[in-house]
Amino acid sequence: MLDPKKRIQHVNGPMMHRNIRSETTHTPTETLESPHVETEGQGDQQHAAKHQDTDLFREPFSVRRVRKSQGNRLTAMLQVRNERGRYLEEVLDDLSEFVDEIVIVDDASTDGTPDICRAYPKVVRLEVLEKPLFAEEWRLRNALWQAAAGTSPDWLLSVDADELYSTEAKKAIRALINQDHADWIAFRFYDMWGGRTHYREDELWGLHRRHTASLVRYMPGYPYFYPQQNHHVPRLPLPCTVLPGISTELKVQHLGWAGSLEDRVRKYLRYKRIDPHGEWGSLEHYESILDPEPRLIPWKEEQ
Repeated sequence: MLDPKKRIQHVNGPMMHRNIRSETTHTPTETLESPHVETEGQGDQQHAAKHQDTDLFREPFSVRRVRKSQGNRLTAMLQVRNERGRYLEEVLDDLSEFVDEIVIVDDASTDGTPDICRAYPKVVRLEVLEKPLFAEEWRLRNALWQAAAGTSPDWLLSVDADELYSTEAKKAIRALINQDHADWIAFRFYDMWGGRTHYREDELWGLHRRHTASLVRYMPGYPYFYPQQNHHVPRLPLPCTVLPGISTELKVQHLGWAGSLEDRVRKYLRYKRIDPHGEWGSLEHYESILDPEPRLIPWKEEQ
């Protein structure tokens, strides 16, 4: 889900970009705090200059070789825990329409969640953990990445069990992966609030105002790793941030806050329990979950 932990991850690399419709970033020789942004479609002179600027970062041949411009296979990867009665079935129905395969790591669910996953033909790998890794989220993210990488994917879509891609995003995704110049794709995620007709927007809730990279090309031999954090771990490995990518205006609905007030209070209490001192997230943001009159904006799927 996209909750306070997901907000922490978007401060660097491909998660922050100018507010333009479509762009390519190249950040291998620059600091992550100030990513370089170049718009697609620039002239040959700028293209040549770009490669001159990246002389310090030479991609190995094995990396260049896997950049296929056609026939790429799309694999969704999810980590789940006790999702029965929530959004998991809707998410799996939705993913089954536009991805080729699904890989899932179940974090020791106790409600029969693995049985739901097994019912979907496109779930090609399901790993059920005997002991939960929720308290060490970086290990859970790594277990999911390793499980997905074991299927020899072309592209990996990191999805939470309460996210739905817009119709336009699903239509565009094949064109986005069947190219050989960008290695990650970013979208705009919207925190739906108290239902599916409105999303929240204020000084603490503005995830949709920036881009979130959730789709990445898998390159065998490239060094992937996650930061060793117990909570609020990025959905994609950190080394992805130095690769070239594309930010789009395509939308994703996050339904994690779309439930009842009681559901939001339970999530608030969970965050305060696992991060009482704000070590991994913002205490101010946690408290804002209980705001009785949040600013809500009507949802429109089209651009």
